[in-house]
Amino acid sequence: MKTNIKLAAIITYASVFLGVIISLGSTPFIVSTLGKSEYGLFSLVNSIIAYIVLLDLGFGSAVIRFNAKYISENNSTGQRNINGMFLLLFSAIGLVSLIASVILVFNFSSIFSSLSESELSILKTIFIIAAINVAVSFPLNIFSSIITAYERFVYLKVINLIRVVLSPAMMVLVLLFDFRSTGMVTVALVLNLTIGVINVVFCRTKLNLTVRFTGFDTKLFKEIFSYSSYILLSSIAFQIYTNADPLIIGMFLGATPIAIFAIAAQLNTYILNFSNVLASFYLPKLTKMIVKGADQAALMLELVKIGRIQALIVGYIVSGFVLFGQSFILIWLGPDYKYAYTVALIIIIPQITSIVQSLFATMLEAMNMHRVKAFIYFSVAILKVGLTFWFIRFWGITGCAIATAIGMIINVCLNNVYYKYKLKFDILHFWLQIIRVFIPVVLLAGLSGFLLSFVSITSYVYLGMYVIVYSLLYVLTMWLFGMNAGEKKMIEGPVRKIALRSQA
Repeated sequence: MKTNIKLAAIITYASVFLGVIISLGSTPFIVSTLGKSEYGLFSLVNSIIAYIVLLDLGFGSAVIRFNAKYISENNSTGQRNINGMFLLLFSAIGLVSLIASVILVFNFSSIFSSLSESELSILKTIFIIAAINVAVSFPLNIFSSIITAYERFVYLKVINLIRVVLSPAMMVLVLLFDFRSTGMVTVALVLNLTIGVINVVFCRTKLNLTVRFTGFDTKLFKEIFSYSSYILLSSIAFQIYTNADPLIIGMFLGATPIAIFAIAAQLNTYILNFSNVLASFYLPKLTKMIVKGADQAALMLELVKIGRIQALIVGYIVSGFVLFGQSFILIWLGPDYKYAYTVALIIIIPQITSIVQSLFATMLEAMNMHRVKAFIYFSVAILKVGLTFWFIRFWGITGCAIATAIGMIINVCLNNVYYKYKLKFDILHFWLQIIRVFIPVVLLAGLSGFLLSFVSITSYVYLGMYVIVYSLLYVLTMWLFGMNAGEKKMIEGPVRKIALRSQA
C-alpha cells in the first residue's frame, strides 16, 4: 500500500501542479473574455452550488469509512447492503437538491438586489445548468468514494489528472466559440457525467462490486447518520469560510468586487490543494489502524510525520507567495487585480496552522470522535459570518478577509485545547516538531525579502529566475536545518535508485 500511496501522491502533485499552471494560463483569457461582471457571476454560482452540495449530509465520508470498515472485516454482505442504501439515499438527495435549486432561482431577484437585470438573467441560466450537474453527481460520487475505500488511489488520481487537463481545455474551446459562461458550466456537466460513468464501470469490472437493495436498515442508518451529521456540520462550516464571502459581497458591493476576491480565493485554493495532498489518502488507513487496535503512540507518530512533511511543503509555497505573489499578480492579470495579493495574504497566512494539522481531522473521523471539532468549527464559522457583515461596511473586501482570518485563529486555538486536554495528545511535542521546520523558513524568507526589495520583477522571465534561485536555497536550507534523518532518508532512497538506474 505504501507504493500505492507514494505513486498516487506523485500523480496528485503532478495533477495539482499541472492544474495550477493550466489555470494560471487560462484565467487571464477567461477573465478578459467574460469581463469582470460575468466572471464575478460565474464565481458567485460556484459559491452557491457549494452550499447545495452540502445536501449530501456528510454521507460522502461515511461511504469511505463504512466500506473501509467492512473491507477490513471481510464482510462482503454488509458492504453490498450498505452501498445499496447509500445509492437510494444519494438518488433522493439529488432530486431534493434540484427542487431546492429551482426554488432558489425564483428568489434571486430579491436576494441579489445589487445585480442588474442582464446580470440576473446570466446568473439564473448558468446556475440551473450547474444545479443539474450537482443533482446527477450525488449518486455517481458514491462510486469514487468506494474506490477510495479500496485505496485504489492511483486510478483515482489518473482520472483526476485527465480531468485537470480536459476541463480547462474544453472551457477555453467553448469560449472561443462564444458560448461564454453558459458553455463553461455545460462542460463541467458533461465531464462529470462521463467520469461518473467510468467510475461505475471500474467498480463493476475491477472491484467486482455488487449493490443489493434489501430494504432500509433503520439501525444501520442511525449509526451512519450519527457519524455523518458531524461531518455535515464541519462541511457547512467549511463552506461558510470559503463561499460565504462572495455571497455577502454580491449583496453589498456588486459583481465586480467578487471578481477581485475570487482571484484571491483562487490563489488560496492552489495553496490548499498543494498542501493537503497527503492527508487526503489517510482516512482508509487510519480507519483500518483503529479497527485493528492501534494505540495513541502509533497514531501520534503518523500525525507528527505527516504534519512535518506538510509543514515543509506549505512553508515553501506560502513563503514563495509572500515574496513573489504581488509581482506575479501584476504580470498575470494587471494592476486592476493588484489588491487580490493583500486579500490573499490575510486569508492564507493564518491557515498555515490548520494545514499542518489537517491529518488530525482525518484521524478524528476515523475514530468517530469528530463531534466536538465539528461544533467548534461551526460555532466559529457563525462568528465569522457576523464579523463579515460588520467589517464589510467599513473595509469592503478586506473586511471579509480579516473576518476569515480571525475565525481561523480562534478555530485552531480551540481545537488544540481539545486535542490536548480531551484526547490527551502531546500537542506541545507536535508543535515543537513543526516549529523546527518553520524557523529556517522564516529566516530564509526574511533575508530573501530584504534582498528582493532592491530589485524590480516585471516579466515572467525574471520572475522565473528568482523563483528558481529561491527554490534551490529553500531545498538547501531545509536539508541542512529543517529536515530530520527520517525525512532525508525518504528523499535519499528514490534519488539513489534513480542514480543506480542511470548508471546501469
